[in-house]
Amino acid sequence: MKRIVIQILMLFCGLQVFAQSDRIDSLLLNVLGDDKDISRLLDPPSFYLYSGAICDSKTFYAGRELGDNMYTINGSTYLMHSRGYYIGASGSWYPDLNPAYNATVLSAGIIKPLNKAKSLIFRASYSRYFFNDSDSVSDSDIKNNIGIGLTLRNKWIGGRLSLNTLFGKEFGMNLSPEIFSNITIARFGTSGKLFLAPEVSLFIGSETIEYESTGSSVDPSVTSYTTTDKYGLLNTQIYLPVSVYMGDFDFEFGYSVNIPTTMDTSQSYPISSFLSFSIGYLLPLN
Repeated sequence: MKRIVIQILMLFCGLQVFAQSDRIDSLLLNVLGDDKDISRLLDPPSFYLYSGAICDSKTFYAGRELGDNMYTINGSTYLMHSRGYYIGASGSWYPDLNPAYNATVLSAGIIKPLNKAKSLIFRASYSRYFFNDSDSVSDSDIKNNIGIGLTLRNKWIGGRLSLNTLFGKEFGMNLSPEIFSNITIARFGTSGKLFLAPEVSLFIGSETIEYESTGSSVDPSVTSYTTTDKYGLLNTQIYLPVSVYMGDFDFEFGYSVNIPTTMDTSQSYPISSFLSFSIGYLLPLN
């Protein structure tokens, strides 16, 4: 049981990093897309340092809560070029785990528009996971991830499709389609703005299902268990954030609703929700 729980936690660490990457992607998509106010900040082309932190009031994996109201803090720092290249590192802190600082992830990627209108954008990245745990039993069998994705957007609405391939001693895949919007409420200063950025996303991945069988021809009293992995829709998430760009800072306060589903007929998971807050700073290096 301990090994299963820890493996789930490690997969969750990866998902948290994907979530961070999506938020970084959103910033770069604004830069590479049609947000002229932000693009003006990054002209001429040069390097920038983006650093930020995300705090979630509860911890989830595919809509399944881990721990009892366990909050999570994820910090990240990325060196970005305004043409779409980036490298960086992120870390995850879970207060109910021992040690609380659980994972470090090194990442490198590229985000590039595929058309002149910059409405169709491709992204690819590689991440390497380093887990901080003195218990050798918890050593993860998955330590690498290759992610690819496409984003199609206009000024108001867009869609994103992300595929992550995790590998090491074991192999796994997950797929996340998403619809998002960007609704400006107010503008201030030369580039500041207050806006809503609602998202609806699906998480499609592998679920381990356990089957119980009682009795055998040798000993009818023996109960045996077998497991199998099935791919399918595991969670639907609705994310309602309020975001602010203020100079080189960006702030975001959001409310998320998880609607989990399962292919295991013996299990059910409740609809859940949590709050999140993030802050980021974009530092020009030229």
